[in-house]
Amino acid sequence: MMMHATIKFSPSNIATLKKALRNQYPKIRSSHADEALAASFGFKSYAAMLAVLNQVSGSARLMVQSDPCLLLLRLDQLGYSGLSLQALRRLTWEVPYPDRWQDDELQQALNGRFAPVAANSDAVPS
Repeated sequence: MMMHATIKFSPSNIATLKKALRNQYPKIRSSHADEALAASFGFKSYAAMLAVLNQVSGSARLMVQSDPCLLLLRLDQLGYSGLSLQALRRLTWEVPYPDRWQDDELQQALNGRFAPVAANSDAVPS
């Protein structure tokens, strides 16, 4: 089972995801895409998401998961029926997000933490 896409919560990533959604489904209005994307991140409205986005975008590294089921549900509520859950899930995974959640330092730390310890090593796994 495919997990939800985890992205860095930044204005550029949200804008890129919105653009990809509207490219795939051109009939979705801009404001509806905003509301649906906010719902996919667990917010009740775009205004609520925007308040948090503006608050944390410059100072924190906040990761969010996009739930394609919530995205599909909100789009359906807004009148866009017949959309494919699998296509929406694929979309959230395949978007080339400009603001990657792993920088080189974080990626190296993760790689080091999960690297197997050699059998003949004196190192103790942490």
